[in-house]
Formats: sequence, C-alpha cells, structure tokens
Amino acid sequence: MFYQWKLTQGVLIAAMVFCTGAIFAQQGTAPILISDYVHPDYDSVSYKIGDVASRATQEKEGAWLRLSGWIDQGYAWNSLRPASGKNTPIGLNDQHEQYQLNQLYLTIQTKDIEDDNESWSLVGRADLLYGTDHGYVTSRGLEDNVDGTLHLNDPPGPGDDFRGSPALARPYYGLAIPQAYFDLRTPIFNGMNIRMGHFYTNLGSESIMAPENFFYTLSMAKIYGRPQTHTGIVATTSILDDAIGFTAGVTRGWDNWEDDVENELSIMAGLSFDFEDTSIGLNVHTGPDHLAIDNFGNPTVNEVTIVTMTLARQLTEKTRWTLDADLGHGDAMTASSVTGGLSGARWYGITNTMIHDFGPKLSMGMRVEWFRDQDNSRILPGAFSSQVSGGNYVNVTMGANYRHSDRWTFRPEARWDWSDTKSTDLSVPGAFGDFSENDQFTLSLDAIFTY
Repeated sequence: MFYQWKLTQGVLIAAMVFCTGAIFAQQGTAPILISDYVHPDYDSVSYKIGDVASRATQEKEGAWLRLSGWIDQGYAWNSLRPASGKNTPIGLNDQHEQYQLNQLYLTIQTKDIEDDNESWSLVGRADLLYGTDHGYVTSRGLEDNVDGTLHLNDPPGPGDDFRGSPALARPYYGLAIPQAYFDLRTPIFNGMNIRMGHFYTNLGSESIMAPENFFYTLSMAKIYGRPQTHTGIVATTSILDDAIGFTAGVTRGWDNWEDDVENELSIMAGLSFDFEDTSIGLNVHTGPDHLAIDNFGNPTVNEVTIVTMTLARQLTEKTRWTLDADLGHGDAMTASSVTGGLSGARWYGITNTMIHDFGPKLSMGMRVEWFRDQDNSRILPGAFSSQVSGGNYVNVTMGANYRHSDRWTFRPEARWDWSDTKSTDLSVPGAFGDFSENDQFTLSLDAIFTY
C-alpha cells in the first residue's frame, strides 16, 4: 500500500507539473472569459449569470419563444466489470457497457422585452432535461419532495432498472427542471443584471449541461463537493469595462426548490477579474443547508459553506488552462461510532485542465484532479467517521473533442481513478467496483447533437 501510494503521488505530481508548468509560457493574444474557456468558438447555450441568450437564439429576433437544445448519448467500459453494472462514484458515464441517453435537453427562452429607452429588459428561460443525468440535478421540493421521496418522476416498477437502494428506488430515466428563471437587465450600478428563480450554480467551471464541458465525465468536486442548482435572487454588475465583476444574492440553499424547515436563506457572493489573457473568479455560498437529526432525535439544520476559485488562462493562441480549487465545510455532517456525537466535515481539492486546439474540428485535453473528502461525508455519506479511513480521490482524464459539424461533437476519453478510502469494519476494501477495489480504469465515448 505504501509503494502504491508513492506511485500515485508520483503520477499526480507529474501530471500537475504538466498542467501548471506552462503558466509562464507564451501568452496568447485573445482575451478569454471563464464562461467561454471550454469552447471559445462553440455555439452552445451558456448558463453563466449575465449571459441570457445563446448566439443561435439571438438570431431569431422575431420569435417570442426561442427553442434550442441538444441530445447527449454515450457508452462506457469499466476495467473492473462491476457486477452491478455501475461505474459509480464517477459520473456522468455511471453505467458499465450500457447505452445511456444522458440528456435530451430543451431550452425555452423568451424574446427580450425592452422599455422605450432600451435601458431595461426582461428575459425568461426554462430548461427541461430528460435522461440518465436527471438524478444529478434533483432539487428538494421540485423533482423530489422535501423528505427525499420522488415527486416529479414515478418510482420504477417491478423488474425495472433503478438507482439508489431497493428501499428508496429511483428511476433510471427521468425528467428534471434544472432552470426556470427571469433575467432583469437594469441601468443601475453600471448595468446590473438580476436573476430571479431556479438556476444552475456559478461555483466552478464545469456544468451539468453537456455542451458546456470538454469531457464526458465530471470531476469529483463537481458531483460531490458543490451544489448543482439554487433558487433565489442573484444580482451581478461590473466596473472598469467589465474587468471587475461582482455577484451577490440570497438563495434557498443547496439544490432546494423549497426552503428547509426553518425557512432560513443562504448567501451567495462572488468577485471576478478579467485581464487580457487571464480570468479569476472567487465565489462563495454559505447558509443553513444541511438537514440532519441530532443526538436526541430532533431535526436540525446546520451551516454549510463552500468556496470555489476558478482561474482560466490562455497560454497560447491554441492552448488554455484552467484551475478549480474548492474548500467546503459543513456542521454536524459526520457521526462517531465511539462517542456517538456529531461533528463537522471538511472537503477540498484542486482540478487542473489543459486543452489544446489542433484546428477548428479537433481539440485534445487533459484533466488532473485531487479531491479530499476528509471526513468521508460527501462520497460515502452516512458512514461513521471512525469506521472509514482515507478520503483521497485522484483521477487523470485524457480526452478529445471532434467537432464533425456545427451540430455534432464526439468526445472520447480515458480515465483512471484511485482512492485510499476503505473500511475494515464494513468489509469495504475500496471505493470502486462495487466497493471492492481502490482503483479503476474507464473508456468512454459520447456524442452531442445540438438543435
């Protein structure tokens, strides 16, 4: 185990050097924004606050409702050949040797409603997602009830494939509504945008929406370390020709459509800087977002805070690099089998991504992630802290994007995952292969068709 950990450290360090050593390389000539770093020339729908329409829908000036979307479908092979057929805890390619319709995605957007001076405008948007990825964007009170039971989707029938446990079976395919909001553009404070409703989080550079990502799979930090959606009101503005941006607002917490039992709100805030070839964003979300039961059997709501920094840099005209760094803490998220008391949980990590464009049709990329689930509260939730050891998750992903046309994008990738997480008490020797191994290798391919 010692030598395996040393080997893993060596691979991680080498990959990190590869991704970060080029920081002082030749600087590019074109400025970039964090919202554009993945596909600078790709015609995709953006979810970033302030970007209220895609280029494709903007062309339809006469339409009151503008429809767009995509179909994402894929296939994955796992070296461990798990008996359950599950590649978890990784995703979104979470099935072994099985076709997945990940996302049948529809975006409905209204035309800009402007005042006479064009200084105020209002835009509405709603997103519908059907497929195997629906479970990654469920919100309490919308797709699920507040107690965690199904609301929008029906439970699987006898003999149907399902997710979760038999006691709380969830459908394999289902529907989600990850966004439903209005954007109000105002002339206040140098042009303030106010988003009201249900929307994707602005924490980190990855998205659930397939065209927004370079890779088919997502990082552990994206799936387990950050919220996916919020419901609330968030305002953004900028100064110095959009070089410095500010974000502030209130939400109903992590992945909530309805608030928790005490109806307390959470706070979202952010600060960003856009230079000639570098973008830096710092975002925080904090509030009473964790529902639990205290030592006396009473429901309790506990504070959860997540801070994410995103750095995007154009190294050369065709090479760009991003770094996501996360730091999270939650009160009363772990329990000790020795003392029986509840204690706080911490998680943090670093994700490096480098992408090189060989031309308008082909790009290659590499992602290296280290995610530390220090108290084993995120990826193995509900476990006693004293029964599980480890908590480090390392993965290296190599992939390509082949843009066959304006409609079709193919994303092959190879990914290796390793973790030292295990539990002797629970007879769990590893986190992969149905909790039987400490590493796994996956090959995946998905195809995105936009419309």
